[in-house]
Amino acid sequence: MIKITAIAPYQEFGDLFRDMFEKHEQYMHKTDYEANEESEYELEVIVATADNAINKVSVDSDVIVARGATATILRNKNCQIPIVEIPIPGHDIVRALYECKVKYGNKKIGAIGTVNMVMGVEDFSDILGLDIKSYIFTDHDGIIDTINLAVKEGVEIIMGGINTCIFAEKLGPKAILLKSGPEAILYAISEAKRVANISRREQEKALRFKTILDYAYEGVIAIDDSNIISVFNASAEKIFSVQAQAAIGRCVNDILPKSKFRDLINTYKEYIGEIVRHNNVQLAVNRVPIMLKGEKVGAVITFQDVTRIQEIEGKIREKIYTRGHVAKHTFDDIIGRSSKLNEAIQTAKRFSQVDSNILIVGETGTGKELFAQSIHNYSPRAQGPFVAVNCAALPENLLESELFGYVEGAFTGAAKGGKPGLFELAHRGTIFLDEISEISLKLQGRLLRVLQEKEIMRLGHDRVIPVDVRIIAATNKDLYTFSQKGEFREDLYYRLDILKINLPALKERKEDIPLIADSLVKKYGDQFKKTDMVVSESAKKMMREYNWSGNIRELSNICERLVVLSRSNIIDVDEVKAVLPNRMSVKLTVEEENVVSDATLSNNHYIQEMKEFEKDRIKDALAKVRYNKNKAAELLGVSRTTLWRKMKELNIR
Repeated sequence: MIKITAIAPYQEFGDLFRDMFEKHEQYMHKTDYEANEESEYELEVIVATADNAINKVSVDSDVIVARGATATILRNKNCQIPIVEIPIPGHDIVRALYECKVKYGNKKIGAIGTVNMVMGVEDFSDILGLDIKSYIFTDHDGIIDTINLAVKEGVEIIMGGINTCIFAEKLGPKAILLKSGPEAILYAISEAKRVANISRREQEKALRFKTILDYAYEGVIAIDDSNIISVFNASAEKIFSVQAQAAIGRCVNDILPKSKFRDLINTYKEYIGEIVRHNNVQLAVNRVPIMLKGEKVGAVITFQDVTRIQEIEGKIREKIYTRGHVAKHTFDDIIGRSSKLNEAIQTAKRFSQVDSNILIVGETGTGKELFAQSIHNYSPRAQGPFVAVNCAALPENLLESELFGYVEGAFTGAAKGGKPGLFELAHRGTIFLDEISEISLKLQGRLLRVLQEKEIMRLGHDRVIPVDVRIIAATNKDLYTFSQKGEFREDLYYRLDILKINLPALKERKEDIPLIADSLVKKYGDQFKKTDMVVSESAKKMMREYNWSGNIRELSNICERLVVLSRSNIIDVDEVKAVLPNRMSVKLTVEEENVVSDATLSNNHYIQEMKEFEKDRIKDALAKVRYNKNKAAELLGVSRTTLWRKMKELNIR
């Protein structure tokens, strides 16, 4: 609904305006702009005669219709609502002059009003045979002075608006009201509808722009060539603690305190990404001039809190770059009740609450990555990425580009646009460096810089990138001995060996073997659709006595083989004996030796069959995900590190 307000100088005018508005609605065809908008109109008529009455008028509408001095007064009030002035056409002037002649004869007439009311009225002198002179005033306060001037110059009849006629009769001369006829009012109504529709569209457009600006993360200030502010959005209000109403229309120097930021606004240069400090806040500032036909007519300044940029950057990294870099395991996934294992778990939980670097030491297959993932998920960084890399799985040059990333053109074959490194991807999270002892001395130097400076530099670039990363390293070697021999940097060793966790080998916690075996058999039974599979007590006893040099990884491989090769839902001692690679280390009774003697002959056959099965399964998984190793590892239910190792063992390329 579009609201039109008519300010009527007298009641008769208001009644005529209502009548003409109804006729306009009934008979006038809708114009293109009205048809497109399907506009509906509401009319409000306010009768306001004197100057003080007009000043007290409160209007809330889309357009105001007024005439003569009333329109001038409203404009002088800097009314924000569009004003349509009712014209005084020639036939309305002729009617008023004819009335003067009929009532008072050929007396001298003074036409008093604003320029739009009486300009050119003398042209009717010869036509009507009257002595006519026009007198123009610019504001309401000048009416009385203008009437007195006309009287001094011999004017006997005053013709003008309602206020002019009221003052004239008080001062002595006769007065004739210059009325607006139906034609002028109909024209004004058409113009008011047109202006109201345009105004409504402009208001909607301005509101859209304001909403966009107010909900933008960046602060936005627009100024003209005199540094007068025309735009001051909500973010600017928050940063400078200044309301937009107090800022718009005023000079920048009157609003903002003297600072480097204000100096930047006052310059005429273009700035992109300039970092300035304002009230202990670091701002990234852009200043772009507004050009009109080659001339500078103002500027737009955008700025943002650097801390906010870093927060958004962290979210972007988390959502875009870190897909797949997730720690899936927690301490609940670690199976066992032995005292040594519980001691390691409790130590890891305490370490997880601080950001210091952790070194996990344990034999191959003791679950170092499982502990690393559990530490991450138990830490305040649990919502961040977990990035794991096997330092022994990649050659030096490839490992360097993977860890630190590179820019486009850094080396032959570099991806277009460059690539972020694993340290960047691990920002606000954890990076797990497995087999840290295999890193070359050159890379150890670069890694030391990351630990010391908390920043990295991509290959082929000269810009440093700050990173917030917690490092967990793992090794099955004695790094201290390596450092004494010069095979591992001593300064890096002491940077890594701040918090150390020693994982017990499986042979040191044999009481956990039956529990782990049951869990693994159930896992592989569900995976290969062989449900309800169990391990007999005698088989568990054999497993417990076996010397697991490959630790849990070896036990997992054996359990997977047992599930695949078993012909029943019970895994017994003969099947275990058949797949164990070193049966001489197992102490058996005479009865057990007799039971498994025949099965021993087929041991090599079983092992080879299992290897072929495992190789086919990995190849099939890789093919399904187009050789995406992260997705393949997820499909197989193993870690990326385990997948790398198995591919290497089985010669899968």
